[in-house]
Amino acid sequence: MLRIVSVFLVLFAIVACSREAPGALKVTKASVAEERARSSPRPYTVPNTEVIPLTSDINGVDYELYVKLPDSYSESKESYSLLVTLDADYQFAVASNHVQHLWQRGQAPEMIVVSIAYAYDPSDSDAYRLNRTRDYTPAQAMEGGYGPDYQKVSGGGPDFAEIIADEILPLLGKRYRVDATDRVFVGHSYGGLFGAWLLLERPALFNRYILVSPSLWFNDKMMLAEARNAEPFKRKTYVYMGVGSWEEQPERSYAMVSDLKAFAAALEARNDSNLVMEARVFDDETHASIYPAVLSTGVRHLFLVMDQ
Repeated sequence: MLRIVSVFLVLFAIVACSREAPGALKVTKASVAEERARSSPRPYTVPNTEVIPLTSDINGVDYELYVKLPDSYSESKESYSLLVTLDADYQFAVASNHVQHLWQRGQAPEMIVVSIAYAYDPSDSDAYRLNRTRDYTPAQAMEGGYGPDYQKVSGGGPDFAEIIADEILPLLGKRYRVDATDRVFVGHSYGGLFGAWLLLERPALFNRYILVSPSLWFNDKMMLAEARNAEPFKRKTYVYMGVGSWEEQPERSYAMVSDLKAFAAALEARNDSNLVMEARVFDDETHASIYPAVLSTGVRHLFLVMDQ
């Protein structure tokens, strides 16, 4: 017993000396934090993403496709639903991260998220307005929008639909395991206007739609007439629409709450058994703040509530 105690005391002394030895390496949380603080900051990138350049043969515009693959993509052989957004500069990070967040909590399926972008300086407000006006408007109209200088290029929506149908979707289908039978379109403002036009004029491209504050005032509310006169849907089509309560501004010619309600009523009046639709006014939301709320609620409702 005495021998065991002696050995223990010797070992204790060695350890104590080693801790106090001059020049001994000490790695602490504080030293790691200090070293990281001294290193150069690195940019944050969204995981599992890539950017695909695309110059359209239809209109000659240089586009970019921002792509976010599901967590399981590399280890799976499954095909995935496709969610396509416009306005990639502010929608891609929100949509790609939030769809992943919902999937990880059982509130949405895993999806491939793609945002259609433009190859230009994001701080160039003139290019931003020109691109949106050209591609997202279904007819030429000189009134409203960003003003006459931009409205001169309006009406490129049908060409943009051809780009999606003949260039973007085939490219994605060749490059990724996309379920061609399950596609979601997401559009906000002018993008929502374009989505409403796609829904009624090119319904074969997408079977699910999230329309966020669509600019239904455009061209004397042309989409309200389209909703009353469009052909019946040939397959189940799911539409979720939302607008912020603060967007009812008739004094500025933007009665967007009333317009959305009228559009929804026109669709409901068709009594189309293939149309499953929800429309909601979100309290205390503005035109700028509304997108994340409608996206999140829309994704959950399209897959968990409406598709039952």
